[in-house]
Amino acid sequence: MIRKSLFFLLLLLVPLWSDAALAKRISSQGAIATGVEHVYYRIKSKRSAEKLEHIFQKLRSTFGFNGVVLITEKNHIIYKKAFGYADLQKRDSLEVGSQFQLASVSKQFTSMAIMMLQERGLLKYDDKVTRFYPEFPYPDVSIRHLLTHRAGLADYRWFIDPLWPDKNKALSNQEMMRLFAMHKPDPYFQAGGHHSYSNTGYAILAAIVEKISGVTFTSFMRQAVFEPLGMTHTLIYSKCENECLPGNVCGYERNGRWKAPNDCFNGITGDKNVFSTVDDLYIWDQALYGDKLVKQSTLSEAFQPGSPELKGWRNYGFGWRINRTNPEKQIVYHSGWWRGFRTFFMRNVTDQNSIIVLSNTVNYSINSLGEVYAMVMNGEMDSLAVD
Repeated sequence: MIRKSLFFLLLLLVPLWSDAALAKRISSQGAIATGVEHVYYRIKSKRSAEKLEHIFQKLRSTFGFNGVVLITEKNHIIYKKAFGYADLQKRDSLEVGSQFQLASVSKQFTSMAIMMLQERGLLKYDDKVTRFYPEFPYPDVSIRHLLTHRAGLADYRWFIDPLWPDKNKALSNQEMMRLFAMHKPDPYFQAGGHHSYSNTGYAILAAIVEKISGVTFTSFMRQAVFEPLGMTHTLIYSKCENECLPGNVCGYERNGRWKAPNDCFNGITGDKNVFSTVDDLYIWDQALYGDKLVKQSTLSEAFQPGSPELKGWRNYGFGWRINRTNPEKQIVYHSGWWRGFRTFFMRNVTDQNSIIVLSNTVNYSINSLGEVYAMVMNGEMDSLAVD
């Protein structure tokens, strides 16, 4: 209403001049209107940032939120801040540039690798895994099944745990594939039967990327995604390649009472193990609005529900959960939890608003962000009530 009133007021002030004078005046008024709109959004964003500050300060004092947050409105960063410590024992303060394990938020990067290979004609979504691994003991499982969590395969962690006694010895994706071929664990259900969230599926997708490209998944993603986008603080970690975790941020379980281990399963990539910062994830967020990695027509399939039986906000595309509670908004998101790190990334594609929350302490903080999630989903940045 503010913008409309100001615009109509400007029109009422236009006198009846010659065509040339009128054109000049209209051009000037257009610049004024643009300036008014810029001021309007600047004031609106400031109001939103103040409310967000109140919310996150409350989360810090009430639930011990420990992490970094970045929130955008209309593709512009309106709030970015770090809270707490990178190492709770040393009391090293977190910075907005601190690097976090993304946990399952990593899956969207794996799906991007698959989409890039699909665009290059090196695979098809309905290809069976056996095209790339003939010894794979489940002939009906396709790449699409893996992407949408409909493959029904055993969880690699529970299946391999008793077969891998030295938990300090890193386990690779290729070794995981070898163990599946050798031991043939019973699937949970027939491929395509229904949706069941699976880390195994995305670890297999990373193995397929390695098989096709001839390089490690870490190298492929660095060369094909992170470096071209300028994500200079993003990498995929594998204990097979480096014993030490990147950065200085420690992951804590049990509300900060237990530092999470770096064990054998940190050798496997694809389902987790992307390390990044909120600023690099903002670069990633913005790249998804263009054609820098894949065409928008290709990316759009990642945002299509892959399981017709799932309703509301829990459907899944390619590496993204899909919220369809508001048919007028395209909302995609993902959360993550691995070895003391909790993460959340939500994109309101329609309104071009996003929220990125990275935490290194497992507590109730991320579960208590309902106001912020609703704000991003509804595209109403200044609608939050402050106590």
